[in-house]
Amino acid sequence: MADTIIIGAGLAGLSAGYHARKLDLDCELFEAGPGVGGCCKSVERQGFVFDYSGHLLHLKDPYFQELVKELLGDNLNVIDRNAVIYSHGAYTRYPFQANLYGLPGSVVKECLLGFVKAYHNGEDLPSRSYPTFHDWIVAKLGEGIGRHFMFPYNAKLWTVPTEEMTCDWLSEYVPKPDLDDVFNGAFQDQSKGFGYNASFWYPREGGIQALCDALAAKVPGVRLCEAVTAVDPAARRVHFASGRSESYRRLVSTMPLKTLVERLEGAVPEEVRLAARRLRHNSVLIVNLGVRGELTDRHWIYLPEERFTAYRVGVYSNFSRSAAPPGTTSFYVEIGYQQGWGVDKEALVRKAVRELVEIGLVPSLDDILVQDVVDLSCAYVIYDRGHARNRETILDYLESQGIGSIGRYGNWEYSGMEEAMQQGKAAVERIAGKG
Repeated sequence: MADTIIIGAGLAGLSAGYHARKLDLDCELFEAGPGVGGCCKSVERQGFVFDYSGHLLHLKDPYFQELVKELLGDNLNVIDRNAVIYSHGAYTRYPFQANLYGLPGSVVKECLLGFVKAYHNGEDLPSRSYPTFHDWIVAKLGEGIGRHFMFPYNAKLWTVPTEEMTCDWLSEYVPKPDLDDVFNGAFQDQSKGFGYNASFWYPREGGIQALCDALAAKVPGVRLCEAVTAVDPAARRVHFASGRSESYRRLVSTMPLKTLVERLEGAVPEEVRLAARRLRHNSVLIVNLGVRGELTDRHWIYLPEERFTAYRVGVYSNFSRSAAPPGTTSFYVEIGYQQGWGVDKEALVRKAVRELVEIGLVPSLDDILVQDVVDLSCAYVIYDRGHARNRETILDYLESQGIGSIGRYGNWEYSGMEEAMQQGKAAVERIAGKG
């Protein structure tokens, strides 16, 4: 029996394991898959290294900056973002709201008038004061920017209209430029960086898997191929598909919050079960492509218009040249959908790939050397009006049962890799009485 069991060897679980060892906690870490990384993993296909979509490090905490530098050493690139939006047949810089230059004059006029109206008529309230994300967009950025980018792009990403979403997730994720920035970006090609991701870190070699492997090397004895089938909170016991079962005093889980509740045995309150059923998320098809030719210097391209299947295209080989063989480019193409939609996934992939040729990112279908599709069934947590209440109900119950649920899906939130590592550290510090 381990004093603490950690479920999942993604970044949150690996961070928990790493910091547990530093605190001399008695713990064991179990992972369902054959390797570590969770959604932050990389695969090699015919010389191309593909991640499970773009995983870029945006580190603000000095502790985790130093930890990542220690883990990766010389295997680290620091990169200034080169991201663009393809809209109305033109490429403009990201973010849209501060880079209208190059769009049709009528679009620029509509967006500027809407922003000025919002700027002068709206109260500058905290984000969570607005009933919906749609209301926030109109109040902060204006109807024009909403119509030409924010409404359609976010509907494609989240797979629900902005009217159904709250603002609880926003924080730093949506840049809000000032009046000067918007006008400067409307009349000239400005290169000013906006937002939390104006620069980022990424491994020179090995994809994002390199970070997970480096962290796992500091966590001896990770038990792979051990999928959880049931958790008994009363008995404080975990059951695995292998037939193994383990007792614990404290459990730290990184599996999706919905899944964890589904696997709880015993007299779980009905309100907790109901709250879990009400949690919502989307799914994302990730189409990884290896393509002949060195085709672009951009890091990612947003596709807000409804006529395009994907909402974003990223370029791994511009994060790291080792992600693709010489003379080639590696892309990822992201397509949001809902499991209940009954979509033809193969048709979606074919259409999205053809559209890359149409807009000139890929010369021709014959230039595609490798195609690999990843289907993330649980991708983005949807912040609907019941999100906060349902999440709190579940997390409070789990805490009362000696279970901490952490990470992007365990904590049922929109967050990045730094937050996952922070939560892993904080979870074991609480167990050790340090937090």
